[in-house]
Amino acid sequence: MARASDFDRDEVILKAMEVFWEKGFHGTSMSDLMEATDLHKGSLYNAFESKENLFLLALEKYGDVSKSNFYKDECPMLYLKKFFQRLVKQGSTDKNYKGCLVMNTCLEFGQDKSKAQKLSKVLYERVGDNFLHTLTIAQEREKLEKKANLNDLRERLLVAAFSIREISKFQKDKVILKNIANNALEPLGIRV
Repeated sequence: MARASDFDRDEVILKAMEVFWEKGFHGTSMSDLMEATDLHKGSLYNAFESKENLFLLALEKYGDVSKSNFYKDECPMLYLKKFFQRLVKQGSTDKNYKGCLVMNTCLEFGQDKSKAQKLSKVLYERVGDNFLHTLTIAQEREKLEKKANLNDLRERLLVAAFSIREISKFQKDKVILKNIANNALEPLGIRV
């Protein structure tokens, strides 16, 4: 096993993220983290202070990776179509059984006041803000009616996105996942 000074910090966080994503915070033991990162317990504590701190760093990393799928400068309606096509495609494969780390964390920590719960809520809202930004651009470019309620549409898309990610943990039927997406996208005139 590597010593604390002989490792790539980001690589360790990514490996820990995979373990937390699969097992959750409470279901992950220090032995699991030691095995995944190839570090001794003392090295993990010296480098990351605590299991909770490593989890928070992993959750932040997941948020950063997710952010790479956020809206850039393209047709907003095409972006939304591609976004949900990606979720349906990923969700219908056997490789995707872990759902979404943000939603998993929201569900695992519920209403407690932990740092993990607060961070998961921030990351959840960040996805919603991405949808609102995309919808605002669509409205500005006259791809969406001026009278459209953007906050309602934001919530509709947000619920559908996280529903697809969670339901796909146990339901791989592409038709069902597409129906969830299409129901959310219907007011926008988009189908996946």
